[in-house]
Amino acid sequence: MTVKEKILVFVRATPEESTKYGYNVCVAGITEKDEWRRLYPFKFVYGEKLIDFRKKDIIEVELGEPDNDKRKESRKVLGYTNLNSPLDDGDALRRVMPLLSSIEKLDAENASLGVIKPVLSDIDLKVNDTKIYDDQAYLSMTGEFLEKRENVKMPIELRYQFKCDNEPNCKGHKIILIDWELNELVRNILKQESDSKIVAQKIKERFYDFMLGRDLYFILGTHFKFGTWMIIGLFYPPKGLLDQKNLADY
Repeated sequence: MTVKEKILVFVRATPEESTKYGYNVCVAGITEKDEWRRLYPFKFVYGEKLIDFRKKDIIEVELGEPDNDKRKESRKVLGYTNLNSPLDDGDALRRVMPLLSSIEKLDAENASLGVIKPVLSDIDLKVNDTKIYDDQAYLSMTGEFLEKRENVKMPIELRYQFKCDNEPNCKGHKIILIDWELNELVRNILKQESDSKIVAQKIKERFYDFMLGRDLYFILGTHFKFGTWMIIGLFYPPKGLLDQKNLADY
């Protein structure tokens, strides 16, 4: 049985390689009923515009049950249409507000997708390699790293250190970021720079210093095999976009 749903896209995760599908992208977003969806697979070939949508776009997808993914938010993509109706930051933020949670609450609900507002304290940034071997070398390492951390190192590892806002029982978290935006920034930097200290500084400026001045939200997803949380997407509208009167409605 298949269904069609309209999805507001919040995540295009870093492309991963699978033996069945080749390179593919996992997409996450929310339905018109404010339910999270993990959508897979979207076929990807580096340099080819096979995915014609971005964050905050609305797509209509034809969905079926996933082949072997038991996470309740997961669906298999059979086809999609870009409705070419992207939301601005304010409208997207209004859709996010009713869904705000914490890692502690998401764990209690046995969720595998969710959104939180972090209170940042630091980042743990490691530059393991400053070489680009080919168009997809960095991309393909992501999946291997998550399953074989003892043997495989991603060229860049960025983990945010934070607490969940408005969660008194939060003891703090340190979680890896696998957002596509980080991947592409790293690729662009490494094309021009090989000094690991300069590479780290440029990444920190964008993903920590800049984010401190934004209204930052983490879109979280669990790893398919291990169930551990990863930051799969960032949403960072300007601060003060919604005043307190507007926020009170959500």
